[in-house]
This record gives sequence, structure tokens and C-alpha cells, in this order.
Amino acid sequence: MFNQETWRRRIAEQLNGFARNPRQELQIAGTTSMLAYLVTQTLAPFLEAFHTEPVAAVLTLAEIVRGPGADQIVRRATRMRYQHAVQVERELRGSQELRAASEQLLVELQTIPIARQRLNGAREEWLRASLERDLEAYPGEFAQLRRVLSDPGGQARAEALRQLRARNGRYTPADLVLLHDGLRDGAAHVRASAARLLGMIADPPPPLLTKTLVHVALHDCDAETRFAAARAIGMLRHNVTSPQLLDQLWNHLFDSDSFVRSAAALVLGQLGDMAGTA
Repeated sequence: MFNQETWRRRIAEQLNGFARNPRQELQIAGTTSMLAYLVTQTLAPFLEAFHTEPVAAVLTLAEIVRGPGADQIVRRATRMRYQHAVQVERELRGSQELRAASEQLLVELQTIPIARQRLNGAREEWLRASLERDLEAYPGEFAQLRRVLSDPGGQARAEALRQLRARNGRYTPADLVLLHDGLRDGAAHVRASAARLLGMIADPPPPLLTKTLVHVALHDCDAETRFAAARAIGMLRHNVTSPQLLDQLWNHLFDSDSFVRSAAALVLGQLGDMAGTA
């Protein structure tokens, strides 16, 4: 069933080809606009899903963005199954609502971090500079996207997380913010590192951190990260296990997505005997 995780996974699969020769891929797409190209790649899985499972596609879109921009995307999907970057570029120039909706999709589906992770230093810098140049045409817009571009690919956060190992689980409030940001980072190895460090926390973790950790364990697109989060939940089981969590996990055993079912089973296995206390 189409959902945010499958959407993100299909974007990643498409961008594997982009990483092999990004300049050539842009030429083949017939555009010089990095923004238009990435929006095209982001919308492609939705357009395909719209023609095979339209209800799931529209509901998934509504989880991320609503309003006039989302309506335009749905109307476009009713007219076409495939699109060209040149056409997307033209429509972006003509519609502020579509630009706002596209920005939300790029940010929430992590298209930019996914693309950057697949490029080496010089190509990654070229992508960032190209996208920044495209955004200059829209002053006062794309604030979220500009913040994503200012993040150095998670490298600084990864280094900060490495330094937390010396704390032996005794984290400051600032450390907890870093861990939370790490769990939401675009790079899988950063999310996995944050999960492992959270599993070492000496005190009961705040509810928001627990909620985010559970979400990573169940829905992260990277298998190693899901396993790291599940292990962390197991290490914290005496502090995080609750009837609500157990109900959530048992319900996910019957999820329509096989990845989620497997992830829920893994977490329950890490909880051991406490999984049977629901």
C-alpha cells in the first residue's frame, strides 16, 4: 500500500540513477533547473500510485500537504501519469501555491538529503549551488528548503553525536535536543547513531524522544536504523513500556505494510517478557 515510506523509498530508487551521472540526468530531463528536476522526481511516485491506488495516494499526499497546492497536484494527476521536468518548471514559475506544496513535499520526503547522500563532495556542492541559484528567483519563498540546504549533510551532527559517547548516558537538555534532531536526520547512519546513544540514557527519556524513537523503529526506510532503534527500545524497556505502546505495537503486527509488520515484531522481540503484559 502506498504511504510516505514507500514514497520516500521510490524517490531514493529513482535518485540512484541520478547519482551515477547527475549532469547527464539533468540534460536528459531537458531542463537546467535543479528545483524542477527534484520536484519531478518527488512527484513521480505519487503520479504512478494515483493511477493504481488513488485513495491511498491522495490520503498520503494529504498527510504532508493540504490546500490549493495539493489540489493542483491532484488535478494534474488526473490528467497525466507521466510528466516532464520542463513542464514542471513552467508550472512552478506560474503558481505560488504549487511552489509551496512542492517545498513541503521536498522537505517531508527528504528528497534533498537523499540526493546529497548519493553524491561525492564536488557533485554534492554542485547540487547545492544549483538549487540555491534556482531559489534566487523566488525571494521570500522556500524558507524551509533553504534551511535544509544550510545543513552540512549531517556531518556536523554526526560528529556531535560521537562526542556524546563520553557522557555514558548522562545527557544534558541540549544533548537531548541533539538526539532528537539526530533521529530525524536525513542520513541513515546519523539516525542509527542517535538511536544507539538514546538506548544508553541513564534517566527515563522524555515522552517526545520515546515517541520519535518508536516511529524510527517502525517506519524508518533503513533496516540498520530500524534495528538500532528497536535495540534501544529493548534497552529502555523498563522506562518506556506502557499499555499504549504495547497496543500500538500489537496493532502494527497487522499493518498492511510488510515492513511495518516486521519492524513491530522486532521491537516486541526486544521487549522480551514485557511484550506479554498488554
